[in-house]
Amino acid sequence: MNWRRIKVLFPLLVFLILLNIYTVAFASSLGVRDLEVGMRGSDVKLLQQRLNNLGYSIEVDGIFGKETKKIVKKFQEKNDLFSDGIVGTRTIYYLQNKKIDLEYKVEPGDSLYGLAEEYDVSVDAIKQANDLKDSMIRVGQKLIIPDIAIGGGNEKDLYNIIIEYKVRAGDTLSELAKRYNSDISEIKELNNLNGERIRIGQTLKIPRKAQGVEVSRTGSNYHRSEFIWPVKGRISSDYGYRVHPITSERHFHGGVDIAVSPGTVIKAAAPGKVVTSSWVKGFGYTVIIKHKDRIKTLYAHNSRLLVKTGQYVQQGQVISRSGSTGRSTGPHLDFRILLDGEPINPLNKLPSKY
Repeated sequence: MNWRRIKVLFPLLVFLILLNIYTVAFASSLGVRDLEVGMRGSDVKLLQQRLNNLGYSIEVDGIFGKETKKIVKKFQEKNDLFSDGIVGTRTIYYLQNKKIDLEYKVEPGDSLYGLAEEYDVSVDAIKQANDLKDSMIRVGQKLIIPDIAIGGGNEKDLYNIIIEYKVRAGDTLSELAKRYNSDISEIKELNNLNGERIRIGQTLKIPRKAQGVEVSRTGSNYHRSEFIWPVKGRISSDYGYRVHPITSERHFHGGVDIAVSPGTVIKAAAPGKVVTSSWVKGFGYTVIIKHKDRIKTLYAHNSRLLVKTGQYVQQGQVISRSGSTGRSTGPHLDFRILLDGEPINPLNKLPSKY
């Protein structure tokens, strides 16, 4: 028996077991609701623990305060996510699947080739992770073993997080599948259901799509009559795939761009609470308003913000003035409607006429 191999692998095995237990708890407990400033609970605590594990200095107290929001925004910016400090579906996905590299202290007899074999990773991967010019290592040296060697996987193959949902009056399997951008057959298989009948109080596991940009949901109980246009103007870019005007790369545009003159007043499309009124990376000066039924509206690239975070606004209330801040080629409003943190087509919810 190779005792040295066991000695090397034992800490890794313990790490993987603990990581697996934690990831399951994280996936099932975090994801039921978007997390933002003012919230408390075990899911907030899990969020803080995960950020701690990823190297961010944050107090694990289960309270989502300003400091937690600050750290969340740092994580979002680092991973090229929409950095509003709100933990929605996409942020949860990246938190859940973010790689954690292993730190290894070199012992007598170790070689780079031996470690590569032990951890099932290439020598080049270890050299690149540690910025090594050659294969020489020394006793006591700390090396990073890349996460690809300890189950990092391919993020493109990981599309779902599993959440737990307690059935409420009026819920149907079909409605839940639409709400969480899931699939009825997947829900049935995951919960060993023979039919589509569910009962109040029943706890269901729902695979919730965390990637993929265009979703099939209609936007909860909102109807066209409940929204107004935030501004009048020409639509210069539609919702959907397009060639980015700055990067020239094909990407998904999660809103509609409305071309207007600089300084044009922007109005709230529906009543709600302002959850963001600040600079957001890529979007410039941005306002996000939280409405009923898990809906938010986003207003980006403003020149001035006229409301504060935490403020309640009425439909039609002036919230900002248009501009061209952030990644923008000219004055316009990037208007988005988000359901559970994911974009839906605003034109399906806005009145057909101004």
